[in-house]
Amino acid sequence: MQAYLVGGAVRDLELGKIPKDQDWVVVGATQQEMLDEGFSQVGADFPVFLHPETGDEYALARREKSTGKGYHDFETDFGRDVTLEEDLFRRDLTINSMAMTDTGQVIDPYGGLIDLNNYVLRATSAAFKEDPVRVLRLARFRAQLGPHWKVETGTMHMCNVMGHRGDLTELTAERVSKELFKALESDHPRVFFDTLDELGALEILFPVIFKMKSVKENLKWHPEGNTYEHTMLVLEAAKAYNATLPQMYNALVHDFGKTLTDPKDYPSHHGHENTGVKLVNAFSDEMRVPAATKKNSAIICRYHMHMHRLHVMRAKTYVKMFDGMGAANNSQIVSDLLVMGVADMRGKLGSENAKADELWKLISLYHGYRDVKFMDVCGEKGYDPTKMKGERCKQVLYQARTVAIDAKMEAMET
Repeated sequence: MQAYLVGGAVRDLELGKIPKDQDWVVVGATQQEMLDEGFSQVGADFPVFLHPETGDEYALARREKSTGKGYHDFETDFGRDVTLEEDLFRRDLTINSMAMTDTGQVIDPYGGLIDLNNYVLRATSAAFKEDPVRVLRLARFRAQLGPHWKVETGTMHMCNVMGHRGDLTELTAERVSKELFKALESDHPRVFFDTLDELGALEILFPVIFKMKSVKENLKWHPEGNTYEHTMLVLEAAKAYNATLPQMYNALVHDFGKTLTDPKDYPSHHGHENTGVKLVNAFSDEMRVPAATKKNSAIICRYHMHMHRLHVMRAKTYVKMFDGMGAANNSQIVSDLLVMGVADMRGKLGSENAKADELWKLISLYHGYRDVKFMDVCGEKGYDPTKMKGERCKQVLYQARTVAIDAKMEAMET
């Protein structure tokens, strides 16, 4: 029985990174022998065990054979005779097909170290094309590693073949969503979408994002030319602004409404913030987005254009906006709108370092709005809250909040 550190952990160590997880492969063992050593089995489809002390995953070495197009359509053999080289051979990329002994020796039968040193993403074998999720993983790896990494020509060809024969349509929404959100958390999220486009997969997996490539923008405001390029720049700006994952998602979907603009109206996209809400909700449903993220992303889509009008908005418009956003008890949605505004402003060619001072007044004005409490207003005005009906309550709050924001705006001007 011999255990080897494998996969991403070896890759990360060779890149000088600290691995997030450590996965091990055990050669020359049986299920019963692992249990006898104190490991606990957790794998249902094939034997995976948890180390009794570290909790690391240990899997019996296995070989796989595809029996169909799906990523579940495999026959698996994990007998004692399976070699380390056979186990590594089934993995997706050469940089993930390395192992390391307990003394630090790297076992690299498929040239992973060479590819790693040359920044090349190469399929370990032709079996790569038997699992369509590997196209997504390839794009996500490149987003995590950086745009200087290149996809090897043969690997790119296999991805295009999978797309043409319809394999990518077999992927479940959960698998697509999982890779999407990992990509949005990566250092280079736009590389994920650019790579999928190069591999012929963007139109298949994310048709609304692909369509943005043909949506023309007003060059006066968007010299980058089209909505796809703008959105990618917004993602980069949001990442540079340390946006959270939900905020990155907002940045991705905020301009979906522009794909509904009649081409004869280009480059005007009047009202896209309203028409886009339906598309954002549909995309969120398809991607199995958490309910809170879905709700907030639709709100951000609806109100993101207000961030370009703050300098001309009146107090009552701020109150209507905050009311519409449900911001009275949700300060996070205001923070999300601020991040969206900054990213949207900087997500243009030549505007990457634009100052966002004007946008920050949103927070001060929101505090003025939020600090107005119904019971306090009733006390100040001498109203009996028990005798006031719903619409009257809203009117009283609206008036008081308008006054409060107006006072804040006057103070800012002095």
